[in-house]
Amino acid sequence: MTSRACFETTCRAILVLAALVLAGPAAAQTNQSAKSRGPIANTPDQTIKGSAMAVEGDLLTINGTAVRLMGIDAPDPGQKCKNRYGHELDCFKVATAVLANMVKGEEVTCTITEQDRTGEKKGECRVRGVDLGAAMVARGWAFQYASLSPAYQKSEAYAQSKRLGLWAGQVEKPWQWRSRQIRQTAK
Repeated sequence: MTSRACFETTCRAILVLAALVLAGPAAAQTNQSAKSRGPIANTPDQTIKGSAMAVEGDLLTINGTAVRLMGIDAPDPGQKCKNRYGHELDCFKVATAVLANMVKGEEVTCTITEQDRTGEKKGECRVRGVDLGAAMVARGWAFQYASLSPAYQKSEAYAQSKRLGLWAGQVEKPWQWRSRQIRQTAK
C-alpha cells in the first residue's frame, strides 16, 4: 500500500470515528433500542394514541392498554422517601401525580417496541413531541434504568445536579427497594 493510500484510509477511519462521536447518544440510543427489542422486534413498531391515565410513575393506560415507559423506573407502591427537610412522603404517589399531570387532557402517542413474556407492552410515549420518560427523569421523579437503556443518562445527571424531585432528599432506587423488600420477606 502506498503512503497516499495509507493516508486516505487513515483519513476515512478518522472521519467515520468523528461521525460516531458527533452522533453520540443518538447513535447509541438507536443501537440500544434495536438490541433491547423483545418478541415483537421483527414486526413494525405498534403505535397507540389517545387519552392516557397514569397508573404509576412509569406506567400509563391508553384507551385501556397498559404501557410501561421504556428505560425508566419510578418508585413502587408503598415506597417512601424523604424530602429535603427529612420529612417522609409517599414518593410513589408523588411520581404518579407528576406523570398524571403531564398527560392530563393531552393526546398521548406511544410507540411500543417491546412486549415482555407476561404480555406487558413497553415503549416510548410522547405528549406534544415531548418524551415522557425523559421528562420524568429530568424532573427527578424517575430514574434511568441504565441496564435497559442509556438514553436518559443526561436527563438524570441534570436532575441530580439541580437536586430536583427525588434527588432533593433521600430515596432508594426502585430496583434496590424491590430487592430489599424481597430479602426482608424471605427472612
